[in-house]
Amino acid sequence: MKPGLRHFFDSMADYLGGGSSVEQLRAAHPGWDAAPSRVAIYGRFVRGHVRGALEKLFPITQESVGPERWEQLVETYTATRPGRHYEMNRMGEAFPAFVADVAQARGLPEFVPALARFEWADWAVYASEEQVPERVERLTVNPTLTVLQHPFQLCAFVRQRGRASAPAAGDEMALLWRHPRELNTWFAAAQERTLLVLKMAVEGLSTQAVAAATGVAEIEVRKAVEACAREGLVLAP
Repeated sequence: MKPGLRHFFDSMADYLGGGSSVEQLRAAHPGWDAAPSRVAIYGRFVRGHVRGALEKLFPITQESVGPERWEQLVETYTATRPGRHYEMNRMGEAFPAFVADVAQARGLPEFVPALARFEWADWAVYASEEQVPERVERLTVNPTLTVLQHPFQLCAFVRQRGRASAPAAGDEMALLWRHPRELNTWFAAAQERTLLVLKMAVEGLSTQAVAAATGVAEIEVRKAVEACAREGLVLAP
C-alpha cells in the first residue's frame, strides 16, 4: 500500500475509533475543504453502525451486563476496533474476544464471555458460506456444524431468555448448525444420542454395526438417526 493511502486509512481509523477530533483529522490532511460538520456526521454514522451491529448480534449479552457497562463496552470496543468491514455484522466478529479480555477488569459476570461467543456463533452459523448438499449418498454431518464448550448451561439459558439472570453452572458442549430446510440456526446441548449419530456419520458406521457394538436395539439406533436428520444435524440419504 502506498504511504499516502496508508496515512489516510490510519488517520481515519483513529478518528472513527474516537481517538482524534475532526480538527485533528483535517490537520492530518492539508487541503481538505469539506465542512467539519459534514465530516463529523460521517464519523457518527460509522460509529452508529458499530453500535447497531453489536446490539443486534449480542442482545442477551447486552441484557446480562446492564446499560452502564454495555455502554462502556461499546465505547471501548469502537475505539480499539473501529468498523472496517463492508458487511456490517462482521463488525462484531472480534467482540467476544474483546469481552473475554476485559471481563475481569470490568467486573462482568463470569458467564458473559462464553455467552458473547455463543451469540456470535449463532449468527456466524446462520451466515455460513458452507454449502449444504441437497442429496447425499451416506450419512453426513451438516457442514455448518459448530461446536462450543463452556462451563455453563448456555443452551437452556438462551432458550429461556429473560426467565433467569444467569445460566446454571455445568460443563456443556453446545452444537450449533443451520437447518438445511428452514435456513435458521438450531442449537442444542450435546447428548449421548447426538454424539453417537455424529460418530456414525464421521466414521461411516451402519446402524447394524452400532447396535452390535453398543447392545442398543437397532430400531432405537435408527430412530436416533432419523431424529437427528429431521433436526438437520446430519444429512441422510
